[in-house]
Amino acid sequence: MRIEWNASALGLACVLLGGVVLGLGCSREASLPTPENPLYVDPATRDFSRNPELLEKLVNNPHRYFRFINIPFSQEVCRRYGEMIKGTPLFNLHGDAHIEQYAITDLGRGLTDFDDSSSGPAILDLLRFGVSLRVACHGHDCGDLDATFDEFLRGYRAALENPLAEAPEPVVAQRLRASFRYDRRAYLEWVASVMQPMPEAEKDALVEAMVPYVATMLEQDSGLDQNFFEVVEAGYLKMGVGSALDLKYLVRVRGATEEPTDDAVLEIKEVRELEEIECIRVAQGQDPFRVLLGQVRIAYEPFDHLGHIRIRDRSFWIHGWVENYEEIEIGESLESPGELAEVAYDVGVQLGRGHSKQIAAPLDAQLRSEQMRILDRDRDKFGQAVRDLTKLTFEAWELFRSESGEVLD
Repeated sequence: MRIEWNASALGLACVLLGGVVLGLGCSREASLPTPENPLYVDPATRDFSRNPELLEKLVNNPHRYFRFINIPFSQEVCRRYGEMIKGTPLFNLHGDAHIEQYAITDLGRGLTDFDDSSSGPAILDLLRFGVSLRVACHGHDCGDLDATFDEFLRGYRAALENPLAEAPEPVVAQRLRASFRYDRRAYLEWVASVMQPMPEAEKDALVEAMVPYVATMLEQDSGLDQNFFEVVEAGYLKMGVGSALDLKYLVRVRGATEEPTDDAVLEIKEVRELEEIECIRVAQGQDPFRVLLGQVRIAYEPFDHLGHIRIRDRSFWIHGWVENYEEIEIGESLESPGELAEVAYDVGVQLGRGHSKQIAAPLDAQLRSEQMRILDRDRDKFGQAVRDLTKLTFEAWELFRSESGEVLD
């Protein structure tokens, strides 16, 4: 008797039998068939009870949904563009480069939030940002988005040519910075309002886990007071979109003096596993150093107090908060398509500088030269890929909306 195996049957058997099917040679690629829309996330498969407001945000805004599906999006880029990726060098990746990651802070400006940073093909960041422009501009007059994406690539190439290149500060960044308030007491009251209660036992475990982190911070900066990191208060943090369902803590520490307005604030975020994304390079399990390296290599100005801790065999990364932090929001922050183009150019420069920083020394110049060749060769393909992935994203969002009724009820 001869058994005929089609791709779907073989994939299912490989999954059920752990990867070996009667000598048929299951491989890592042998898996269940790709769904009709790989960017669709069934709302019933996520626990929105921990953050019920998140589901409504995803239903009502396609870019929020786009932010939520970063890992499926990256998987699909790997799958669709595997031939383009073959043989391309590894770069520092932001991992979630979208327009609303662009923030203006007390430290400066640029892409922030490096939870998904890793090393891999640059196309992941380039397409992620290009699609985000189109999805975020849904329902808004953003002008010629093909031209805006070209501005992004122009900035990217400028920084590949000159790794010390600087973009002019966008007008929107100047305007938002001019609106910053410096009222430490009001800021700390706001911090208290977003810090949610946590069990005392968990708080004790958190404080204990911070001991080696504190020792490292004091060793790195001899100017810090020995009691700088004494915990004043700690709680859960439920903010965010892509990270809204991740475990996060917010910790207020003593700071430089006994004066309460000198207190500092730390965010502690569980490290995500990214092993599902096949075309990037990450350590198995939770590797906090990929996040820290992404921050110091790509950010124009990294946040203070970068480090990591482990709590009950789970890894977390830590960074200090700033008093003023404003992310770009399409339809609210920007006053013209030209301002969006300025931001796109600035992000391109930031990624062009950061992608090759400290990852190929002493062959940095060769790495940048190779990436310019790839960029020139595939520029038209990038534009088409952005349009294709944008269409796929909107279709997935519409399906998510239609299936969310029962969950919302």
